[in-house]
Amino acid sequence: MKSEKGITLIILGIYVVVFSIVIALLASLSSYIYNNLGGISDSSIDAVEFNKFNMYFVEDVKTNKQALVRKLADDNNREFIQIAFPDGDVYTYTIGDDSIYKNNQKIAKDISDFNAEGFLKGDKMYIEVSIKIGTDEETNYNKTIDYVLKYW
Repeated sequence: MKSEKGITLIILGIYVVVFSIVIALLASLSSYIYNNLGGISDSSIDAVEFNKFNMYFVEDVKTNKQALVRKLADDNNREFIQIAFPDGDVYTYTIGDDSIYKNNQKIAKDISDFNAEGFLKGDKMYIEVSIKIGTDEETNYNKTIDYVLKYW
């Protein structure tokens, strides 16, 4: 007798069950991944905002020997912090605006807190910058750096 090869009804049933299980596993894995995407933090975005500020600020710090750091208030009694360099570059952070400006151009946003102080140690002038980036409820990036102005 000849051997008849083909798909029997039992084999077809097994294929359907196996593929159904595989599709169910892939669907549950996909659902798990998409449900947890909300838990991903924005800290990398906040680090980008600090890097943009740092890129501009380091360039000015390394080319100037002096800087004037002031806390002022405008006509509407809004307080702001201003860092002015002799070459004309001015950095401004207005409290409540959540942005840092360099010469009226926004260079960083989502800044929840910013503080700067200038001090002299020996023959070197330092600017200490404290920056917090993120929302008021969750600060994702917090950094304090002492920048040394050009002293040679």
